[in-house]
Amino acid sequence: MLLDASSVDLTGRTLDFLGNYTSIDKDDQQIKKAIKWLVNHQEDDGSWNCRWGIYYIYGTWTAIIGLMAVGIRPNHPSITRAKKWIEHTQNVDGGWGESCNSDKIKKYIPLGVSTLTHTAWALDSLITIADEVTPSIQKGINFLINHADIKDWRSSYPKGQGMGGEFYIHYHSYDYIWPLFTLVKYLKKFNK
Repeated sequence: MLLDASSVDLTGRTLDFLGNYTSIDKDDQQIKKAIKWLVNHQEDDGSWNCRWGIYYIYGTWTAIIGLMAVGIRPNHPSITRAKKWIEHTQNVDGGWGESCNSDKIKKYIPLGVSTLTHTAWALDSLITIADEVTPSIQKGINFLINHADIKDWRSSYPKGQGMGGEFYIHYHSYDYIWPLFTLVKYLKKFNK
């Protein structure tokens, strides 16, 4: 039998679903247990790792959207630390990019260039937290808009893990789905 251990990304995405799309009581003991588990699994630098995406950017995004969906506020210490980490890892061009080597080394390794998918995940985290457009958000939005037609090696760089350290997955639709999702959220939230 093949079993996966608990992971930040699945826990965060589950909380996101339960908080945004069901009528579950946010004081439910299982919700509280999941919140505690996520908070206890945050890295010292403020990020979270994950099982299914690359790696700290995806994990941090899923943790933030999950925690916020079940009522954790932007000023919670875990959210504040995560926000600082995301802003610290933003590239000069306004985007984000992470190497698959992060999960091998268990430390954030910048890709050296920005990708649309990593940018969308990081940017969605900041949009979820923010009450207004920040400079980091605006730079990220500008990156997505100005680079929507990237067609070099970055567009096929893996964004998913098949088996960490062994093989990675390129999802052909990610460079379309996640930027679009994030741009729509930006427009809706900030009435742009």
